[in-house]
Amino acid sequence: MLDIGATLKTAREHQGIALDDAAEATKIRASYLAALEEEAFEQLPGPTYARGFLRSYGEYLGLDPQDLIDEFNVRFAAAPWEVDDDIMFPRRRSARAGRRGRESSIAVVAVVGIVAVAVLVVIASTYPSARSTPAPAVDATTVITITEEAVNPVATAVTAQTAPDSTSAAAQAVVYVKPLDQTTLTVRALGAAETATPLFQEELSPEPSRPDGVRLPKSASGYLIRLDRPGTITLVVNGSPVVPGPTDTLLSVDPNGRVAAVPE
Repeated sequence: MLDIGATLKTAREHQGIALDDAAEATKIRASYLAALEEEAFEQLPGPTYARGFLRSYGEYLGLDPQDLIDEFNVRFAAAPWEVDDDIMFPRRRSARAGRRGRESSIAVVAVVGIVAVAVLVVIASTYPSARSTPAPAVDATTVITITEEAVNPVATAVTAQTAPDSTSAAAQAVVYVKPLDQTTLTVRALGAAETATPLFQEELSPEPSRPDGVRLPKSASGYLIRLDRPGTITLVVNGSPVVPGPTDTLLSVDPNGRVAAVPE
């Protein structure tokens, strides 16, 4: 069994790196790094953040971060504050987790199929025989987008939307901003000129009184979000958390909720 905390602390001390210096380099609070080294994961905002911090800190110290994340998943997957495992790092999972995921998916599909057949039988038995023209189907397509910028291997944004047909009203992404540290946030409508009046501009700090973060004003064209320094926010787009990478300072969110890092 890999000792996560001792591995991190030994690697840092062996390289003669002070905790404050590591915090400055990774843009992760020193208290969070200390919690990782002490395996006090309950002091972190949640498992999604814990995995992200382990990846960034492990890469900074020259360790294989996936070993740390896999050990975290094995030992803390049943923690009471556990949320969706695939939000942060859907790219790499153990073979056992992959098999469990496939088996669960097959079971869910089977149950859904049985329920669908039962519903169709009930509808067929009760549907009026005089009706000969079926109701028109709604043309909608489920779109799942995974965006991973080559310049930032850590940031993986996963969003899911139902694309409206051509007669539907324009989509509007619902975006909340959760500050991880003090930061100045400037938000403009996507496609607006740099000189345009911002939709939102404020200095934010973590506030326990606002656990959901700050909701951005509505924008039919999407958002262009600028940070004064990276690694200081998490976005919640249409209910799904998106963690920008440690170097991202400019992000775009289109009306359907797709998130991308914008090179400067």
